[in-house]
Amino acid sequence: MVQFIPTIHKLTRHSLYKMEVIVSTDIAVLEAIVTAARRPQTYLSHAREAVSVARCALRYPLGLADTDIRGPGSGGDAGHHTPVILLHGYAHNRSGWYVLERHLAKAGFSSVHTINYSPFRHDVPELAARLADTVEALQRVTGIDRVHLVGHSLGGIIARWYVQELGGDRHVATAVAIGSPHEGTVAAYAGPGRTASQLRPGSAVIRRLAEGACPSPVRWVAYYSNTDLLVQPSPSGMLRHPALGAVNILAKDHGHLSLMLSPKVARSVVDQLEAAEGVPGVAPLAGLEKPARPVAARPRRAVSAPS
Repeated sequence: MVQFIPTIHKLTRHSLYKMEVIVSTDIAVLEAIVTAARRPQTYLSHAREAVSVARCALRYPLGLADTDIRGPGSGGDAGHHTPVILLHGYAHNRSGWYVLERHLAKAGFSSVHTINYSPFRHDVPELAARLADTVEALQRVTGIDRVHLVGHSLGGIIARWYVQELGGDRHVATAVAIGSPHEGTVAAYAGPGRTASQLRPGSAVIRRLAEGACPSPVRWVAYYSNTDLLVQPSPSGMLRHPALGAVNILAKDHGHLSLMLSPKVARSVVDQLEAAEGVPGVAPLAGLEKPARPVAARPRRAVSAPS
């Protein structure tokens, strides 16, 4: 009985903490919904998101098969040969990256890779371990020490776990998260499986990433939106831990999948990667509006109209 009481006390404290997180999060979400409902742009954003969902559904069968790891293609310059790995989100596959792939190819990036994985069979740490294997294989094939990571939704959380928990900070130059729930999302309560539970506010994974964040050579960029219904509350899409020194970019009035398919976001991601590679004339902190070259002043980090 003496040993049982502290256990009950510990469980009670943990339950109260989870209840506090849930209540405070729910209040923030309700406030955001009320505010958004007053804006005409909100309804246009949701209509655009419906179109994005349809586009992703039509292309989904094209991404069922995996692709082989390959070395850099011919042409281009050394500034565009760093491998770029694209990590899709929960219940999606690599087919959703076609807009960004097109922009990366146009810019001259010659080693772009997409991988498939199942969040229904593997959780975040397991998926991050698979990412580590992919990075190691790419290093063997390309002979290049570092890679760039771009993750949508769950993909951004997988990238963080790899960098923060598996030593990925030694192998990653830039990590870009698009619509990722860095502080958890209430939408994850509707998702089945262990991985969905790890994306909830206050989960062990979310707490571990917050507590384990520390300075590293990795350059972090996070894109978030005020109308992303799957990342709620919306500030959760920001990477706010000061140790990571992230650049947070507001993609205003973009839905969850619209973020992934937006040409403006794609151009901005390309700018971020080129800036990391030291491509001449690219702003070190490029926003969604493509800056004129050369850039003399720090650009804005948000736009008022979505693509």
